[in-house]
Amino acid sequence: MAGIFLAYSLLASTLLIVVWAVYKCVLANTGCFRFNRILLLSCITLAFVFPIFILNSFWVADIMVNNIEIAFNPVEIAYIANTVSEQITPIWDYIVTLFLIGVIVMILYFLVSLVRLALFILKGEHIKHDDCRIILHRHNSVAPFAWCGYIMMPRRDWYEFGQMIVCHEKAHIECRHWIDLLFMQAAIIITWYCPAIWLLRNELHTLHEYEADSRVLASGVKREEYQMFLIKKTVGARFATLSNCLNHSSLKKRITMMLSSKPTGKARVRAFVMVPAMALALIGLATPAVSAVINEVSAATPVEDLRYKISEKSDSTIRVTERNSDVVVTEKEDAADAVPFIRTETAPNFPGGKDKLIAFINENISFPENAYTNGSLDMDAVVQLTIAKDGVVKDAHIVKSSGKTLDTEALRVARMLPKFHPGLNGGLPAESSYTLAFNYSINKQ
Repeated sequence: MAGIFLAYSLLASTLLIVVWAVYKCVLANTGCFRFNRILLLSCITLAFVFPIFILNSFWVADIMVNNIEIAFNPVEIAYIANTVSEQITPIWDYIVTLFLIGVIVMILYFLVSLVRLALFILKGEHIKHDDCRIILHRHNSVAPFAWCGYIMMPRRDWYEFGQMIVCHEKAHIECRHWIDLLFMQAAIIITWYCPAIWLLRNELHTLHEYEADSRVLASGVKREEYQMFLIKKTVGARFATLSNCLNHSSLKKRITMMLSSKPTGKARVRAFVMVPAMALALIGLATPAVSAVINEVSAATPVEDLRYKISEKSDSTIRVTERNSDVVVTEKEDAADAVPFIRTETAPNFPGGKDKLIAFINENISFPENAYTNGSLDMDAVVQLTIAKDGVVKDAHIVKSSGKTLDTEALRVARMLPKFHPGLNGGLPAESSYTLAFNYSINKQ
């Protein structure tokens, strides 16, 4: 489940990067504040919705076929004997662990911010003014901010700029900007490592200030007086990312936007650029290469110990010959019971290719009930075959075991295989070796 969560997060992050790049290049400098805000929130929402459908196709493919996967590949080594499997931790397991740590940190940060906001509301002096709930506090270093219907400011600011601050922060409340920020905080928790989500939150903050400024000026406040007020209030620390602080955005950008001409309908037409950009991104995420990576990520699980561990080799002469995502297959080349692997210039192959071979195995393999543990079965066995000059399969041996019962079934099916196209040396049939790797994961529940 943790791996699927990470895969979902990676897909969403990719789409968020596209959203930010298109918005920044095409729409960021237009004066359509409300339109841009709705567009940005809609595109961010879609960036988190589309991955659900992309991942769903992977789940269907895995579950509807009883989660069965088979691999048949020749192993290019000289000998296989005394094989041992040393458990290693795939890199994605470490990545999913670090990802979950980041998610937990972001959740804690969010909860701490909520607690601080609650303390401001509980400890401050409550005042009713023009249907606004104003809370005065003693923290003069914190800039005025609005959140969830409350306007919070230092007592000093209330006496000096109270009317102007209320007018500005009331605009934030009426536009429900705090809901946007809660949504963005949830998005940050899921994709905390993605720079695009932080940049998009900043863009949204800026749009909030533009929209609030335009509402203040529309209420009748003189532009010059309001600009002087903003200049005087460019000091003070921001409280939290969950609120709209008065001094958040670049003052120069805000004043420039106040002086700019009104937007035209042509500016909104640029938004359609987002459609092909998102479509191309989705097509790219649906390619087989990306699908393979996403499937690998989905199978990742958190590691219990972040320190990299690998079991100690039992013999110094044992060396690594094959490495995959979860095991290291090793061999002892000079062992007395070594099974030779016979190479040919052209490897043997099954009539019709691997797809036909897989189909034959699936039609003939079956597992007894005692092979299942709590309704689940995991098989990871390697069988080495000798393919005669005439293509007949003979001398099947287990070189990597999954247990006596499962090994017996793998050998039974391997010995049922029909004739192969034999291996060739100099264009002539020759005896050769071939390995089948049986990887089954079946859940009957």
